[in-house]
Amino acid sequence: MCPAVAPPTDAVILSALPLANMSVTLEPNDLPPLGLAYLTTAGAHPVDQIKAAAAGGFAWVGLRLVAPIGLALDHPIAGHPKMLHAIKRAFADSGTSLLDVDALTITASTRVADFSLLLDATAELGGRIVQVVVEDPVRPRAVAAFTALCEAAAQRSLTVALEFMRWRVVNTIVDARRFLAESASQNGAICVDCLHLSRSGGRPEDLIDVPAAQVAYVQLCDAPKQLPAPDQFVAEARADRLFPGDGQLRLNDLLDQVAADVVLSVEAPRWADRERSARERAVLAGEATRGFLAQRHARSRAPDT
Repeated sequence: MCPAVAPPTDAVILSALPLANMSVTLEPNDLPPLGLAYLTTAGAHPVDQIKAAAAGGFAWVGLRLVAPIGLALDHPIAGHPKMLHAIKRAFADSGTSLLDVDALTITASTRVADFSLLLDATAELGGRIVQVVVEDPVRPRAVAAFTALCEAAAQRSLTVALEFMRWRVVNTIVDARRFLAESASQNGAICVDCLHLSRSGGRPEDLIDVPAAQVAYVQLCDAPKQLPAPDQFVAEARADRLFPGDGQLRLNDLLDQVAADVVLSVEAPRWADRERSARERAVLAGEATRGFLAQRHARSRAPDT
């Protein structure tokens, strides 16, 4: 099962976006715990990401401990005691916590033992979730590697969240659920990324019969309804998303299908923000997301007409 996550303890006053032209007070139980995903402040030093998350009003932070295949890791963490100490101090000073680490990739040559240092670092930092994608086309071998990873993660009280993407071997939520069923690992779950759900042909209705325990967390962003060019899917996902409420994805319908207390991690790297500091990006993301949630909350409380 996924670890329980407690929401922030203080009431938060939220200013809605200009469209609403109003302020809404959300009590603690009305506001889901918010996380700041790595990509929203991609490239920044981990300590700066943590400070930025606190400035943006986030309770949780996502860090990158392994680079996706073909990319370089900007700031190595696992196996670097000074960096680990600095990150732990930043978490303690900011009052935030580590939610997830990315981006493990299961390939044909994956040896789970090679992930031990990363899993140890995640546990040492108090993390809860290890995110993984699958690039091994041989299904039995990929499932076996995932299962072994889950076993190693369970020894450290970690959940392993499988993220599906249009261009990966496991590329839809339907296939991700099949993959989890084939593994049958108790601490295996799914990372539901709003963009990847839409771009892979999925719909919010695909989540109706997904058990709450199988949704590790939701990565929240927005995007235009129109699909990008075929060669732009990766670029859009990594650097050209929109803040929640600024696009045309069916975010409200999606959130209606998941548990009210599921962690929402804002993964919204915007091309327009590429020159901004990590703090500026986090503050903008936090304000926009809380504005979106305030409008959603207000609509849910509005009397039927």
